[in-house]
Amino acid sequence: MLTSEFAAELSHLRVPLASIIAHLEILEDELGEEPDAVVADVLARTRRAAERMQRMLEQRLETGRFARDDNLCEVDLLQVAQQLAVDSVWLLERSDAALEVGGLPVVHADPDEMYCVLQNLLTNAVKYVRPGECPKVQISSRRVPYAWHISVTDNGIGIPAGRRLDVFTLHRRANSRVEGHGIGLATVARIVHALGGRVGADEAQDGGAEVWFELPTGSNA
Repeated sequence: MLTSEFAAELSHLRVPLASIIAHLEILEDELGEEPDAVVADVLARTRRAAERMQRMLEQRLETGRFARDDNLCEVDLLQVAQQLAVDSVWLLERSDAALEVGGLPVVHADPDEMYCVLQNLLTNAVKYVRPGECPKVQISSRRVPYAWHISVTDNGIGIPAGRRLDVFTLHRRANSRVEGHGIGLATVARIVHALGGRVGADEAQDGGAEVWFELPTGSNA
């Protein structure tokens, strides 16, 4: 459950977030019916992100937890990953990154939270690139007993063996020389754990990182 202090901090985010959404709506109105295609695309992606954030914020404040039962449904992770790829064009192009999305399952979860999980994992994979190399990221899955195992693999600097557990703790980071606050993987862990799953990190075949999570299927079929 949320502490009263943390709940108050989250509540303060409502006002600036509502202001962002309102200003996006004003911009869309000012552009009229035939806006520049690039500008319209950027505005649409920004508005989707802001509205997603608003929904997640309200859910946290209302229930104090992730994975509220009445928000859970069958979520096609492939569709979520494909939408994320569209929304992350600027990130991928700026980093000259390549993203490959393999076959992904349908899971019982909250669609906004699954987007958040994949978004955090993709952002981390691109951020922790080796100097002088272009990021290569792959999202894939495989069936394991009673669960789906979803992996985000990169060709980056990797995660030291001794840090592969505590990187999922709030404000703990794999490499302090890379900009960040140590929140992304902790958020991933909280969402996955609320769904009865687990998270982990391993070394990828090429020396990069494989950060993964498993979500239960309810059967071993």
